[in-house]
Amino acid sequence: MSRKLKLAMVGPAWLALTLAGACSSPEGDPKTAGPGAKPAPAAASPQLLQRGQALYKANCVSCHGETGKGDGPAAGVLKPPPRDHTDRAYMSTLTDEEIAKIIKMGGAIKGKPLMPSHPQLKDPDLQALVAYVRSLSEPTQ
Repeated sequence: MSRKLKLAMVGPAWLALTLAGACSSPEGDPKTAGPGAKPAPAAASPQLLQRGQALYKANCVSCHGETGKGDGPAAGVLKPPPRDHTDRAYMSTLTDEEIAKIIKMGGAIKGKPLMPSHPQLKDPDLQALVAYVRSLSEPTQ
């Protein structure tokens, strides 16, 4: 088999795996959430939420979508689909620390290996992203 033919066959497969790795469900299954887990109270400033939104757009939108419903452009090819961050019932079972850990270490810690890790995110960026993700499931006023 020629080198060009091999590259033509491997390229699309690599692309599909890369997209899948970048966009799977970060939080995992509600059944695997810690028993009685409660979100930590967070008073997020408008500036913190604005920074979190910018980070979300840069790192999360392709899978979770602009509004966090798990309907981003790459979501259709992911099994399981990306987590819906607007699902208040599920999101209320996670602490801010759990959300941060999932973002930093990836979905594999919740049994969802398609969600990539983001070890490059450090405080205060990680706190801003957690605050924004948390805000997606809060009722609007």
